[in-house]
Amino acid sequence: MDVKEILDQWKSEQKLKTYKDLAIFLGVAPNTLDVWKQRGSIPPKNILKYIQMHSSIKSTNTISIRYFPDIYASAGFGNTNENENFQIINVDKTFLTEVLGVPYKTQYDMIKINGDSMEPILSNGDFIIVDRSKNSLGAISNADIVIFRKNDDLFCKKIKKEPFEDYIFLVSENKKYEDKKVDNSEFEQCEILGAVVSKMAIETFKNFIEVVG
Repeated sequence: MDVKEILDQWKSEQKLKTYKDLAIFLGVAPNTLDVWKQRGSIPPKNILKYIQMHSSIKSTNTISIRYFPDIYASAGFGNTNENENFQIINVDKTFLTEVLGVPYKTQYDMIKINGDSMEPILSNGDFIIVDRSKNSLGAISNADIVIFRKNDDLFCKKIKKEPFEDYIFLVSENKKYEDKKVDNSEFEQCEILGAVVSKMAIETFKNFIEVVG
């Protein structure tokens, strides 16, 4: 969806007749909308403001994500996770796609990062969204950051594939940690939960979700 389509949708949702009316609703100058269309993007703060002002978000405009509050993916030496209770949270599609830059899909989980081996890309305490459709070595792209389980531990590492070779490297962004060479067959014995598609601080996220249960 391009900027014009988004603005037209907002105009329609608020039953506004003109872009000038929409600009007044958003609290910006009328020519600001033209700037957004020319630039091809809307500033995240303005998208968030609209979401806050749009008080009647319907279920058709949301996506459900499984949130595991007691599960941590280790960006370090491994972290045992036994409690896999989760909550369903509904997230506004515009927030997901325009603010977080996440493609619209239905197979997403959210968990928390524990450790520093993926810094500066992922930091201790970051909340990450995981695409569950990328749950095999064949579905993973080179340089994807992947969540996988080995024995009882959950890990977060970048995957480096070697062309025409039967092994990969599990890469840590933090150079305090060494990369690990692993045979493809060995890695495929792990449970691959998915690839990381976005991160956020909970302060940013919690204002734009609805907890279902």
